[in-house]
Amino acid sequence: MSVRQALIILNGVAILAIVAVIAVRVLSLRRNPEPTPPPNKTPFLPDEDLEGRRLERVGGWSLLFVMVIAVSLPVYFLVEPDRQVDADEQFEERSVERGAVLFANEQSEAYDSTVSLGCADCHGVDGTGGSATQVLQPEDPSCEPDAEVTAGTPQVCRPVQVSWQAPALDVVLLRYDRAQVTQIITFGRPGTPMPAWGVASGEGSKNEQSIDDLVNYLASIQITPDEARKASTKALEQARDKAAADAEDAQQAVTDAEAAVGAAPPDELAGAQEELADAQDTLAAAISWRDQLAATSDGQIAFQLQCARCHTKGWSYFDPLDPDAALPPGPMGGGAFGPNLTGGAELRQFPGATGIEEQVLFVAEGVAPNKPYGVRGISSGRMPHFNQTLTEEQIQLIIDYERTL
Repeated sequence: MSVRQALIILNGVAILAIVAVIAVRVLSLRRNPEPTPPPNKTPFLPDEDLEGRRLERVGGWSLLFVMVIAVSLPVYFLVEPDRQVDADEQFEERSVERGAVLFANEQSEAYDSTVSLGCADCHGVDGTGGSATQVLQPEDPSCEPDAEVTAGTPQVCRPVQVSWQAPALDVVLLRYDRAQVTQIITFGRPGTPMPAWGVASGEGSKNEQSIDDLVNYLASIQITPDEARKASTKALEQARDKAAADAEDAQQAVTDAEAAVGAAPPDELAGAQEELADAQDTLAAAISWRDQLAATSDGQIAFQLQCARCHTKGWSYFDPLDPDAALPPGPMGGGAFGPNLTGGAELRQFPGATGIEEQVLFVAEGVAPNKPYGVRGISSGRMPHFNQTLTEEQIQLIIDYERTL
């Protein structure tokens, strides 16, 4: 039994005792309605009785209560800090539970249709990443923004639905501090499917406690820095192998589609031929991507895995096996949510040998909002830090590549 529970029980017993005394007094008065003289006129005990056994009993009880107080106060002051810590931990646990409900979708155990926001729909049930549907509006200057889309509308002027890769959140607090994560959840990410949950104009608005509950839940699912570095190393090592495996799978799909065409009855031949054509397009894209990665430096692959989603337009929804599903991504490092890094921008921002050291520090640890970095940079506070998710070698590979853009 905790101290808190004991105090609750003790107070409950005291309240019941007071109620019982009051009830007895009321009932006794009803049974003895005869008026009694007021206390100030009632004869009291003589001094012989007051200074005898009765006084000793009163003194004994007083001494006992003084001893209880003398023992209780030190115990209280000793226990109180732990009680405060326990209360904080219990509040944190309840906050994490509330955050899990807010994060959940229908596949989650904590799902509540009246409360859950469905964050897991995009970021995965376990927060390891997923995808979100996004409709991209045409950006060609020849298109009329308010024009109705018809069968005759040029392809470049039609909205395109894409599958936007949502990042893993089990490392988000290794790359951002709590204030940054709170800001992202509150105000969203402009130009991405990430909504603003804390403002009336977004999907919310959730109050400050709800946002804090979400951040506490994310903190509870974070992996360790060592696990994050191992995962990033594995992804870098397997990028080319995965592209080769995808090409092999695409080749097998073509073989299967060719067999299906040969065995298809006349009424199903057109459909089988269409599937074969799709499989051949996928194979061509897979081979092209495999060959491209084979000729790509480790630094560029690391950049694509860690940085391109912010610094390359369209990279978050680029599918190398279906490049025609959306507009092709912009030039690598050409800027999107993050700034343009091409044209020697990093060489000018971090010039010389000391500039390389400063750039390493900037990528590894980040810079607080409104603080200077490099030659003329002023931090927006949106740049993540990678010292807990990438190895020093991987950070150096990325920086070497960025300085060639």
